[in-house]
Amino acid sequence: MNDRRPGEARSNSARPRVCVVDSKEIGLAYARLDECRIDVMGVLPSLAQLTPKIAHGYDAIIVGCTERMLLSPAFRARAQPLSRAARLVAVLPSPSPDAAAQAANLGFAGLIAREVLPRAFERTIVAAVRGEFAFPRSVLKVLMNPFGRLGSAQSGPSGAGSLTPRQGQIVELIAQGATDREIAGTLRISQSTAHKHVQNALRRLKAKTRSQLVAAVRQTLAPGAYLH
Repeated sequence: MNDRRPGEARSNSARPRVCVVDSKEIGLAYARLDECRIDVMGVLPSLAQLTPKIAHGYDAIIVGCTERMLLSPAFRARAQPLSRAARLVAVLPSPSPDAAAQAANLGFAGLIAREVLPRAFERTIVAAVRGEFAFPRSVLKVLMNPFGRLGSAQSGPSGAGSLTPRQGQIVELIAQGATDREIAGTLRISQSTAHKHVQNALRRLKAKTRSQLVAAVRQTLAPGAYLH
């Protein structure tokens, strides 16, 4: 077992090492994995077979699931501890914005439609491994609605209200899938300053990953909206 951080890639050129969790309900998580430039190091029949310690050894965990599974208490109880140890990426047939919200609130680092081409699938995995909020732009537009008032957030006991206006802008861009470099370009600040803002926001909301940061803010702005 190595001591690198959850989901931290071994190098920029290394192929992501992934574990695939198939689903009895939908079959293979993704039927064209052999066409993707990723190394499948393990295949499991369910999340019940995966522990946080084992999950930590992979760059990403590809989880085949359905929207109904994302709402299942048993599935949620297994997914949340794993999301704190590794980068989880959900794969669903034609995912809706609500499914994406459920996955984000569970701490998933990304979500992919089963119908996407291998290159798109591969790009999403790589983005998740890099720590980006790897969700489809089509659903991000819907998920972004609650963030409209982030820029005016001042202070509060927790959640979005505890972020500074600049941090609110940062989180809004993260939710759109922006990297530190893209955030820097959009806000016309240095990349190091953008990274510092991201780290400060993570600390303020006690989030370990960018996806957890976005989920924490959305849950505060619309409490209970995606929790069942």
